[in-house]
Amino acid sequence: MRLGAEPITVSRSPQVVIVGAGFSGITAGRLLARAGVNVLLIDRNCYHTFIPLLYQVATGFLQPQQVIYPVSRILKNYPQARFLQAEVNDIDFERQIAQTEAGEIDYSYLILATGSQPQFSGVPGASEYGKPLVSLSDAVKLRQHLLGCIEEAKQELNEERRKMLLTFVVVGGGPTGVEMAGGLCELMNSLLAKKYPLFRQLSQVILLQSRDRLLVSFPEKLSRYTAQHLQKMGVKLQFLTRVQRVSREGVELENGTIIPTATTIWTAGVEANPATDTKNLSTARKGKIVVEQTLQIPNCNHVYAIGDVAYVKLGDEPLAGVAPEALQQGEATAHNILRQMRGEPPQPFEYIDKGRAAIIGRNAGVVSKDELQLQGISGWLIWLGIHLYYLPGKSNRLNVAYCWIRDFLQKSRFVQPIIPPYPEFKSFPLNDKPISTVSQGSKPMKYIPLIGRAFLSSIFLYSAITKIFGFAATQEMIAARGLPLPTLMLLGNIIFQLIGGISLILGYKTRIGAVILILFLIPTTLVFHNFLADPGETTAFLKNLALIGALLMISYFGAGPVSLDTGSRFDKV
Repeated sequence: MRLGAEPITVSRSPQVVIVGAGFSGITAGRLLARAGVNVLLIDRNCYHTFIPLLYQVATGFLQPQQVIYPVSRILKNYPQARFLQAEVNDIDFERQIAQTEAGEIDYSYLILATGSQPQFSGVPGASEYGKPLVSLSDAVKLRQHLLGCIEEAKQELNEERRKMLLTFVVVGGGPTGVEMAGGLCELMNSLLAKKYPLFRQLSQVILLQSRDRLLVSFPEKLSRYTAQHLQKMGVKLQFLTRVQRVSREGVELENGTIIPTATTIWTAGVEANPATDTKNLSTARKGKIVVEQTLQIPNCNHVYAIGDVAYVKLGDEPLAGVAPEALQQGEATAHNILRQMRGEPPQPFEYIDKGRAAIIGRNAGVVSKDELQLQGISGWLIWLGIHLYYLPGKSNRLNVAYCWIRDFLQKSRFVQPIIPPYPEFKSFPLNDKPISTVSQGSKPMKYIPLIGRAFLSSIFLYSAITKIFGFAATQEMIAARGLPLPTLMLLGNIIFQLIGGISLILGYKTRIGAVILILFLIPTTLVFHNFLADPGETTAFLKNLALIGALLMISYFGAGPVSLDTGSRFDKV
């Protein structure tokens, strides 16, 4: 339907249109739909993106599908809620119409929750050559760029050019900049430290901060700890440093210093990304829409602005625009709209500060809540717990938790290829140049659930442990069957089960672990559970047969995106 045609009326009853499927928009939509209100959620993407984990996608820690969740699945339990994937071009506040690619949609109440976009502060070249990190496509493009720089550096003969390719500049010392700098160091250690130690010495991560300390919203004690830990990891910090210009070859600072680099990661703040022309609206710094204490736009009682697009003050200070604020604003907006529908006045928004948390690197994080200040592994664990709790999707939580546990135990980062199609990646050109990655076998990788591997592994580990504690009895049983060398046979039996089970659950050399267990099961089944000779062994025989079949699937398909199997081939991204 063309813009300018008759409005699309989705329902005759009051309809709430929400623009943006971020934290605040999703929260408001679910609460309103649960109350029986007709809700139409509009977003350009068909999925909700968990923004706090984007840096882990960019640095090869997580796969893109682990930080997104389909909007339709979020709303599937709410019959009153509908979703429209479209771009909102403008809002007609007088006619109460949202103009989208799909046509004009009328609303009874409107919630603007369109989030943010990078703020380049007018720095020449920043928008062209700076690499932001505010969307999933940003994270994927940055990841592909980082892998490309590493691969190109391996083939580069000129040392100055190689050093430039392995120099990564992060602009901005807030939580995203700190997390990105720490993640980059861990990525370089994983890809270069063992196989290319000389390249790792050339590689450097530089964090530029315009203020006199990092994490200015945190207490100074935690800022000092963050700086010290980053320096210990190898990050070079430069304070009171402003960027004058960004180019393809480097970053120019205000003092005239030029840092040669092919990668400038821009985390120096965001600004509002309104879905409409704001010339007739009151705006504040960063282009945010000024709202009343009730989160309504002035003179538009049926329109709310929440999240990063809204300028909300707490006392004399504006809110920072973090996820807990967006969640609480979405909840408050839903309650206010319900009050308006009942003929009651909306209530002022009251923010409950739940504290702040940031991760620096493996086993290091900071948490601040009133007088409580945590740093180190305790802050790291709390950060992990908070983000795992709010991450949507049980499968996402399981996979992300597995990746974190694996990284904690093995202290290494395994980068896997990102292969189209994803809804947002269709326009990405494929790079014909091979990029060195990990976890690609000779057959297409398919997902074998982690819980399945854990179940199979637990069977064999439990069997091995019971044999260890009942060693003498099992040894007598083997001897009674007339088998030679019962002690040696039992020891081999236990070792096979332990090695195969541990290998299977960790994901390291998954196919080898499956093969080991198959080699253990076949003779065990034939010797100990021969149902032809003893019908009482039929159940055990069939159980082992099923286990062999499950292990054959793993040995053929691998473990999918959670596998740590390594390959010697190059993968095309």
